[in-house]
Amino acid sequence: MRSVKLHARLLAVALLVLGAGSIAYQLLVQDVPLTESESDPVWVVDTQLSFQARPNTPIKARMYVPPLNSGFTALNESFISNNYGVNVNRENGNRLVTWSARRGEGQQNLYYRLMLTSRFADPALPPENGPQFRPSPELKGAERVAADALLAPIRQHSADVETFVSETIKRVNSEDSDNVRLLLGGDHSPENRARVVDLLLAVAHIPAEPVHTLQLAESSSQQPELWLRTFNGQNWLYFNPADGRQGLPEDRLVWWSGEQPLLTLEGARASKVSFSVHRNEMSALRLAQSLRSQDASSFIDYSLYELPVPSQQLFRVLIMIPVGVLLVLLIRSLIGMETLGTFTPVLIALAFRETQVIWGVLLFTFITAIGLSVRGYLEHLKLQLLARLSVVLTFVVIMMALISLLGYKLGLSTGLSVALFPMVILTMVIERVSIVWEERGGAQSLKVAIGTLVAAILCHLLMVWKPLVYFVFTFPGVLLILAAVMVFMGHYRGYRVMELVRFRAMTEEGDR
Repeated sequence: MRSVKLHARLLAVALLVLGAGSIAYQLLVQDVPLTESESDPVWVVDTQLSFQARPNTPIKARMYVPPLNSGFTALNESFISNNYGVNVNRENGNRLVTWSARRGEGQQNLYYRLMLTSRFADPALPPENGPQFRPSPELKGAERVAADALLAPIRQHSADVETFVSETIKRVNSEDSDNVRLLLGGDHSPENRARVVDLLLAVAHIPAEPVHTLQLAESSSQQPELWLRTFNGQNWLYFNPADGRQGLPEDRLVWWSGEQPLLTLEGARASKVSFSVHRNEMSALRLAQSLRSQDASSFIDYSLYELPVPSQQLFRVLIMIPVGVLLVLLIRSLIGMETLGTFTPVLIALAFRETQVIWGVLLFTFITAIGLSVRGYLEHLKLQLLARLSVVLTFVVIMMALISLLGYKLGLSTGLSVALFPMVILTMVIERVSIVWEERGGAQSLKVAIGTLVAAILCHLLMVWKPLVYFVFTFPGVLLILAAVMVFMGHYRGYRVMELVRFRAMTEEGDR
């Protein structure tokens, strides 16, 4: 006996571990939303390119656009133009869009829109290993002296590439150095400071590359921010040349890298590029469904959400049946409430989905009462079991038809849904209640019928609770956990709540 109990407990533990592990995998690895109402920010980046076309001249506008592997999930990418050809290709690790037209007149506007989110995104792919050495540029005269004077203390206060770059940025941003002012040449813009930082790093044979980023923050007007990155032999290190911050923030979208300008324009003049960023909120579930419609990777690929919509609706009902069965098991085993079997309350609860609870209880009570009367009369006729059940089933169908017809005449749509009650279940309920009546009396049969109705009502309320339906449907591993609890309950031999209440009276009499 002990070996059997141990086997059952090991099985329950295995089911529990498998179910919990499945849920943890979906939450931590697949990034599945825990609740249906969980939402994520969706960033909408709008880029407007405006220019004045030259008459009777072919137009070609080439502009860098973000790579799609930068740690964000692209939901939609649009190139909006009027009578322009669009071509996107890769160049030196960047993506470049080319708008072209045979001719244009007057003011021209081209648009690029990108919708992205961090949900379901793969980690950003690092660039390929970069160079660790570059030749020093030729500097002469005062510039050479200023560069050497700045690099001498930088070398003394740095231990590796990371600290060397940080110290260089710190020195270039100092306003007290005459050497820095000489190299800046009176231009204190962030772009020129980044140029001087890059110049000093080049003199020290440290390769660096400018990276242009856009901040994902609500803004109606924004321009790409310049960063520098260098390769230390193992990883790429990012630095802000304006303040020396290291590490690219998570809200930064790399737009393009390199010294090339954002826009190259032929056949036009007076160009202007403006950026705006807006934040929207979207349900995480809708995000996954949107990705699935684009054949992109999401948790829906290996879940019940991949089924056709009618099948999903069916399984949303079926997958909740074990939840109702477990509730009936707990009611019977822990509380001690008697019901007409384990599955009858669950099946009645399914019928309540259409009739609702109040109308369902009234219809169930009415049909059962009439059926008991018919069954009692048939018992008086001494009919055999099969014939008796057949007649009761026939009268149940007749009552369903009459109630549906009456409800239709009165304009009550609830009366029509009574036909969804399982006819065989109602017939068997009538038969079993009557048997309990004969064997244990009318009071006991009424008690069992009320217990069945109460259990059915509780099962219905639990099985239609939307947060729970979403959780069980999205994380089917919950069913393994339910099975583990059922296995544990299979060896429960303790007192029930109703037994404790009943025995308390005996204990009080013994104390007296």
